[in-house]
Order: sequence, then C-alpha cells, then structure tokens
Amino acid sequence: MTSNRFKDTNIWLFDLDNTLYLPNLGIFSQIDKKMKKFISKKMDLTEEEAFKLQKQFYKKYGTTLYGLMKKYDVNPNDFLEYVHNINLKKLKKSDSLKKKIYALPGKKIIYTNADEAYARKILKRLGIYELFFDIFDIKKALYEPKPMLSSINKIIKTYKLNPHKVGYFDDLKINLKSAHKKGIITFHISENSDEGIESFIDFRFKTITCALDMIIKSWK
Repeated sequence: MTSNRFKDTNIWLFDLDNTLYLPNLGIFSQIDKKMKKFISKKMDLTEEEAFKLQKQFYKKYGTTLYGLMKKYDVNPNDFLEYVHNINLKKLKKSDSLKKKIYALPGKKIIYTNADEAYARKILKRLGIYELFFDIFDIKKALYEPKPMLSSINKIIKTYKLNPHKVGYFDDLKINLKSAHKKGIITFHISENSDEGIESFIDFRFKTITCALDMIIKSWK
C-alpha cells in the first residue's frame, strides 16, 4: 500500500452506529427494540406485527422512519426522541480512537440516519465529539436516508465536496454503493468475514481502528 491512494483525501465521512463502536455493545439493538414498541403503540399492533412492518420499511426505504412518515404521517421528532432514549453506559472513551481520527488530515463529518442530538451523545460518550467538523443527520438530509442517492447528493452539495477527495466509513455495505458511484473511497467496517466484497467496496476492515491504522500506516 502506498500513500497515493489517500494522498488527496481531505474529507472523511463517518457513519455512527456500529461503525465508531463495536456492535456487540448492544447499543443499536436497544434502538431496534424501541422502534418495535413505538410502532406497536402508535399503530395498535402486536409487537410481532410491528416488527414485521419495521423491517419491511427498513428494507424498502433504508430507514423505518422514512416508511412511517410516508405511509402513516408519523411525526419524525416523536419517533427519533423515543427510539434514541437508550442506555449508553457501555460506551467508553478511547484515547486510541481519538488519536487515530485526529491523525486524519482535513475535515471529519458524521454521516448518519440518526438525528444530531443522539449523535452528539454518542460522540461525547466516546470522547471524540470535538474532532468532527459537523454532523450531517437525517434532518439535514430532509429525512431521505442512506442508501438513497439523494442523500449522498445532499451531503456533497451541503459541504461542496469533491467526491474524489472523500473517504467514507460505514458498517452497512449497501450504504456505500451510492457513495462509490460518486467516486468516494469506501470503507466497509464489518466483523463478518464471510460477506462478499462487492465492486463498490474499496476496503473492508473488522473495526474502525483497523481501517485507521491502515490509512495512517500508508502515509509512512
């Protein structure tokens, strides 16, 4: 690996959940359960029925919220406030993660289908909030979520990005597809080594720290 691959990269997009921290901490699983409960109460459905609807919308639209807004006119603020009211005690500060993100040249931006208030809480728990230039959340995307092409187009337009100078980390490979089409370098963060590497994935690492280690090492 030479530094040529990243020598011009000066914008780094980071997904939030299950990317900046390990999935086994169970943070997102709490959100998943709260989505089911929200739908069950809101739609007067059994939790089993609510779970099916939740996953149906997620598969079709990229987020459960988008489907709820589109089909049931659900207030997004009510949904986001409810599902993100979770226990974050398992998230710990990491000096190592902080140093590695800091070492990346240029601006770092959070790119998430969650809302900014929740993202701030996660980043502060990890001790890395001050490293990020901005948080591009689902509200700034006008509720059009990843992996929609319109979402990546919005973040490019908002920050006037040159896609060929952008690196993007995400645990969901489908979210990387539209970014790759725009010329962005894609990093899939996944512990599942059995997953195939599609053409739109430039690199895959088990953890965000492994990815950062490789990038930093490539400059030496």
